[in-house]
Amino acid sequence: MAFVMFATGATSTSRVRSLPLAPLMMVSLGLATTLFVTGACIGYWLARSEPASVAGVSTASAVAPVRPEPVQPFTLEQLGAISARLFRLESEAAQLGARLGVPPVRGVAPPARGASGSQVSAESPRDATGGPWLAPRTEPADVGALESELARAEDRLTLLAAAASERTLQLMRLPTRLPVLGAEVASGFGNRFDPFTHTRAFHAGLDFAALAGTPISSAAGGTVSFAGFRPDYGWVVEIDHGNGLTTRYAHGSKVLVKKGDVVEPGQRIALVGSTGRSTGPHLHFEVLRGGDPVDPKRFLAGL
Repeated sequence: MAFVMFATGATSTSRVRSLPLAPLMMVSLGLATTLFVTGACIGYWLARSEPASVAGVSTASAVAPVRPEPVQPFTLEQLGAISARLFRLESEAAQLGARLGVPPVRGVAPPARGASGSQVSAESPRDATGGPWLAPRTEPADVGALESELARAEDRLTLLAAAASERTLQLMRLPTRLPVLGAEVASGFGNRFDPFTHTRAFHAGLDFAALAGTPISSAAGGTVSFAGFRPDYGWVVEIDHGNGLTTRYAHGSKVLVKKGDVVEPGQRIALVGSTGRSTGPHLHFEVLRGGDPVDPKRFLAGL
């Protein structure tokens, strides 16, 4: 088989050349092999460059990831702290109630029951509900509001406790307690006939008849301003309660405190006797305001 080519030219003559098939096939096979190798190299290069570009995109994404806004977790530590604060508030409220004389609420009275023991209810059975009582669940978003409310409650309770303490301190300084328990008033406050001169005279206090050695208690809290012997009063104790109030306990057989001692309401300070200007065992009790005697019955409870 031969390959025939025709060529024409202005100054040439036409010639016919015949080429053998084998060299032509070899040239075609070489061209095809070259094209195949070139395509394979291009594909390999593209395959190597694509992961690098993808990795670059991934790296860029990793450098600046899109993160959601942080949410404050509702942890067990927060629950523990709030529970501790609630427990402390309950304890302080109970102590404050006891100080003010308010009985604690132990529970709610049970509902009325019928003869068969079942609860009496005017509601329809369709309205009946029940189940165990469980503490309400608090969402994390409500923790801040709950802590703020607890802080306000703590502030209010602190102010109330301070006011109650101040009020209690003031009441402790008022001579309202009987200095001798169970004793009767033998002589009152005001003008009377003096037991020694049998003439009209002013009595500046109350006389409580009691057996010798009977304990004498402070009518209020305060500081001992005098503890010793005076001719008219015998063994006497005087207590300063502040705000110009002073109490005097006279004719004792023994003094149990000394000057400068801080005494509490109801504390024993002396024993009943008959020392000084006295006709027998008794307690002469005075209340002085600004140095002037006033009727002790204005202060003493139960008289």
